[in-house]
Amino acid sequence: MSSRWIGLMGVAVGAIAVGLASCAAAAPTGDQKLHLATTPADFAALGIGQKIAVREDGRRTPQTADTFEWWYFDGLLDDGTVVVVWFGDNWFYGSHKRAVSIELTPPGKPTRRIMRTFEAPGSFSRDGANIQIGPHGFSGDLDTYSIHVDPAETGGVGCDLTLRRRVASYRPATGYIEAGDKYFAWLVAVPEGAVTGTLTADGVTRQVTGSGYHDHNWGNVSPAKIFDNWWWGRGRTGDHTIIASEIHGKSAVGGTSIPLFFVGDEHQVEVNVFGADVTTVEGGPVRHPDPKHTRTIGSGIAFSIADGSRAEFKISDHLLTSGNLLSNAPLPVRVVATVMSMKPWYTRFESPITLNLPGQPAEAGHGTLEYFELK
Repeated sequence: MSSRWIGLMGVAVGAIAVGLASCAAAAPTGDQKLHLATTPADFAALGIGQKIAVREDGRRTPQTADTFEWWYFDGLLDDGTVVVVWFGDNWFYGSHKRAVSIELTPPGKPTRRIMRTFEAPGSFSRDGANIQIGPHGFSGDLDTYSIHVDPAETGGVGCDLTLRRRVASYRPATGYIEAGDKYFAWLVAVPEGAVTGTLTADGVTRQVTGSGYHDHNWGNVSPAKIFDNWWWGRGRTGDHTIIASEIHGKSAVGGTSIPLFFVGDEHQVEVNVFGADVTTVEGGPVRHPDPKHTRTIGSGIAFSIADGSRAEFKISDHLLTSGNLLSNAPLPVRVVATVMSMKPWYTRFESPITLNLPGQPAEAGHGTLEYFELK
């Protein structure tokens, strides 16, 4: 499992374990349908404004087994290494355990992944991101973040990194994707920033630089209960940072599709559009690069809006991770999944990106693209 959505995978498997064989619900109506909360009343109810506040990257949920929350960082380093760090609470939905994960993918080499879970409650500030789980820490104020994973506790893989934001923080409207009283929320505290610091592996500590990203998720429902699948991609072309996703809701919450599309640079936000104002086109079906994945997959996905702005992400043969979410699940869960013809799968690719903006030449770049299948 990749750290990028390791929490989601645990959350997903937990939901499958307890609810896989449940009967279909009646067709939803109104606010029971999956939707992005966008109205002035939604902002008021959540106590937030259009401008993102430092406290929004702090703890947003009560620390109970009915909610989950995590803080994520990834860095694309100048030497080609990809580093991912993830701090989560209730990482396996209903477990109420804390977890810290770090993974390193050196150029041309397989991903090395370490995860630790903790019974102790940890420390989570509500005033801003200030998380302490065991000897590991993740803290920041939207502008600057410090990320520490202690190699003495993880078997020799760790980091001391600083992330300095260069592109304005982003959330689509309130950031809350809702279905009735259930929600999944998302804040991109750092769409892109400068990374400096050290990585440690096998007893060797080295200085690194590069480009990084940090987001924050929380919710009170397993995504496996409200989402069928999604595409999510992020990366850079020239000076532009692109973040885009398309989420497909389950039929029980209306089968809604929610696309999101963001483009910005160090000076301005050029695209911040979501919902019906975004058109998505999935590439034609192709064989999945992982031979263990038996279904076809779209060759990529493109996002466009009325003014001609368009970003296209492509899959590639360079898999950062690919795996069956149920491969390590308890036998009863796997048996029920087989009966229900469910094969939940997570794939993360290194992705070539093409960006077109009005009045500007097309730009090519690269980033990451994930496809998350929950059925």
